[in-house]
Amino acid sequence: MTTQAARSVLTAEKSNVGDSDSLSATLIQLEREARDAESADHLSFIAVNETHRLIPYFQCLLWRFSSAGKVKIKLISGVSNIDPNAPAVQSLSRIVKALADDDRATRLRVVTPEEVPEKLRPDWDEWLPDHGLWCPFIDRNKEHFAGMLITRETAFSSNDIDMIQPLIEAYAHAWRAVERNKRQARSVVIRFLKKRSVRLLGLLLLAVTLTLPVRESALAPSEVIPYEPLTVSSPLRGVVREFHVRPNEAVQAGQLLFSLDDTEIKSQYEIAEKSLEVTRADYLRARQKSFSDQKSKSELELFKARVEEKLLERDYARALLERTHVRAERDGIVVFADANDWIGRPIEIGQKLMTLADPEKVELQIWLAVEDGINLAPGSEVWMFLNTDPTAPLEARIRQSSYEPEQNQAGVLAFRLKAEMLPGTPRPRIGLKGTAKIYGDKVSLFYYLLRRPLASLRQTVGF
Repeated sequence: MTTQAARSVLTAEKSNVGDSDSLSATLIQLEREARDAESADHLSFIAVNETHRLIPYFQCLLWRFSSAGKVKIKLISGVSNIDPNAPAVQSLSRIVKALADDDRATRLRVVTPEEVPEKLRPDWDEWLPDHGLWCPFIDRNKEHFAGMLITRETAFSSNDIDMIQPLIEAYAHAWRAVERNKRQARSVVIRFLKKRSVRLLGLLLLAVTLTLPVRESALAPSEVIPYEPLTVSSPLRGVVREFHVRPNEAVQAGQLLFSLDDTEIKSQYEIAEKSLEVTRADYLRARQKSFSDQKSKSELELFKARVEEKLLERDYARALLERTHVRAERDGIVVFADANDWIGRPIEIGQKLMTLADPEKVELQIWLAVEDGINLAPGSEVWMFLNTDPTAPLEARIRQSSYEPEQNQAGVLAFRLKAEMLPGTPRPRIGLKGTAKIYGDKVSLFYYLLRRPLASLRQTVGF
């Protein structure tokens, strides 16, 4: 051998020795990190992401058996969160399950797509490279409880298997150690709780807690309504012809609100006016004749009475004609849904068309369901949370409550409550809806928690 060839061989041997020393140091470092892992999640992260420092791979997944014996993918390299319902995770779980059911599942070995059932090979081709390394976790009792599946595009060598074998054993030992520490901590807590003095103290604290006074409360849907509104109804029987205001529009006293169809009444007025003119003419003719005719003089009072009668009929028709134009009796806002709901529709005398309300005078209308009923008295506190602004509750006090329940708009049997706003509370817009929290008397925590279950039990059992 020449001197140059001898130098080349010596250099290659030194390079191999250097690589071997570096891999050994990496193996020792990974084993130390595995032993220092504080939890199973920490150890799982090291196993799927740091093992790449020892042998290169494309993807690594860590799995374990659940208490029911099912395969559960815990972590995949490069993936932060795993969705168990994702198609990829479902496919990988089926592949791992097939490999775990194999007779050679407890041996560290090279695996290929040909070793899984034929129906799972399309899943392997879609989600995994061609070459895999099956790394089972075996504890000291020879129980196979978890493992890793490492995959890459190139085949694994015997040197890769020899290098990773002690690391897999270290991972399995560290995993069981972490679980043992967790079980020991749990057992210490259980032993502490099993002490008679601790249990008696716990029961005493529970009994004292259940006797603590709390305020009984209930939630109910509520709405902002006008306080002492003025109902605007139809003064006549007829048909609505036109609305002169829009919903929620501010109006002043005397402003025209809506008009009824006046065709028939206007004709009656014109007929009464003509009839009055004819009667006045007859009266004037009889008056002139009364100066020379005694008979006409005797009929003068009859003609005068007829004039007065026709005058009353004319004035009545005029009053009816004026009443076809409905005006606001006071300042406020008009509350109604839509003018198109009334135009052209026949209405009766006294039928409500709208409400005239003062926007600064509002109150709350609350529908408290029968099953949520609690003891309430005038002045009980109410907090309303508007749907438009639930972060700014409105404070009110119960002003009125019904003694008998009635059906609300949702068809639920409930008590109608009305609550007045406290001075200084911002006045919300009429028509806003929300949820009211109603506070009642103080009761024990035991009664507060079990009131409804006990009521349901009594209604079911009957005692």
